[in-house]
Amino acid sequence: MDVKQPQENVFLKDALNEAVYTLFGSNITNQNSNTTITLSIVSSSLDPLDYDKNGYPILYRSSVTLQADITDKNNKKRTYSVNGTYDFATSPNSVINDQIKLNAFKKASINALNKLIALITKDGINEH
Repeated sequence: MDVKQPQENVFLKDALNEAVYTLFGSNITNQNSNTTITLSIVSSSLDPLDYDKNGYPILYRSSVTLQADITDKNNKKRTYSVNGTYDFATSPNSVINDQIKLNAFKKASINALNKLIALITKDGINEH
């Protein structure tokens, strides 16, 4: 987490927690599991992509890069890095409030987690 942007860190952590809950239907904490996954937020951004005729941003992209460190029951370790993005439109001269930021980072995190699941599944198939 970036100590220079503590508020942004809260948004990202909350967005990632909501994304995990949305994808899996619960917080994935199981003390008896054979595999552990540690997710870290490597980077994030919220950037304007397009502007109206007066120069006001009207299209944004949120981006989140996650690192997943996975240790299986045989103590084999793998590390994955995935990026997710989410594009959204706003009204000209509108303010990007906290709820809009949270939602944008959540959707970018969901996209990153979907890529992570695909990579893990592909690697699991290739090992058999």
